[in-house]
Amino acid sequence: MAMIKTEKEIKEITIMADLITELINKSLSWVKPGITTFELDKKIEDEMNKMGVNGPCKGYHGFPCVSCLSVNESVTHGIPDDRVLLEGDIIDIDLVIERNGYYSDCSRTIAVGKISSEAQRLIDVTEECLYKGIKAAQPGNTLGDIGFAIQSHAESNGYSVVREYCGHFIGLDMHESPSVTNYGTPGVGEVLKPGMIFCIEPMINQGRRAIRDKNWVTKTRDGKLSSRCEHMVLITETGNKVLTKHIEPKL
Repeated sequence: MAMIKTEKEIKEITIMADLITELINKSLSWVKPGITTFELDKKIEDEMNKMGVNGPCKGYHGFPCVSCLSVNESVTHGIPDDRVLLEGDIIDIDLVIERNGYYSDCSRTIAVGKISSEAQRLIDVTEECLYKGIKAAQPGNTLGDIGFAIQSHAESNGYSVVREYCGHFIGLDMHESPSVTNYGTPGVGEVLKPGMIFCIEPMINQGRRAIRDKNWVTKTRDGKLSSRCEHMVLITETGNKVLTKHIEPKL
């Protein structure tokens, strides 16, 4: 896939970003104690059908659902099932949609009811990491500048950065190369140019960065919480444009 998108491609991908913004914010509003992750995924799939978009995660290498719903110590790729969300949990909703060959992707972790101050701080710092990464996403900078900004902020707050999973370029496929890592060295890596569109996607652990994978689901090895959030970013001639938006859910 071409890293630099054409004007037509940017227009179509931006439309998809607007749609996934609408979808994820509806999805966040459905999170409440007592709902199962399967029920949440079903509501999300029904909404995709109403919107006329596809959920390409479903069937991707055998993944069974349209959404990745990762609870508490789950880092990513949480499979919706009969787990009931409880007061005090945190959940990451990660969605991808596709229509006419164009893709968008967005994620956010939120509280289920009232949560501990420690859990809230993890969510807050993860979002700060996202915006530190976005600030570093400027034409002429590198992917290493983005990773360094995220890593520095996470580690200075006592958290660790997952290395095995990261952000990615997007638009004409769900995952395009190169990777957008959440760690790095300033000045190293792909130079950012106008027309590039990619997802910045910090995955930040409360404890150690070590993870374990089993049947798709990735969890922290020490059982401590993990938080993730994600935006699509377009590099412009003068800076960047964040294509997706997070709206505070009404809980």
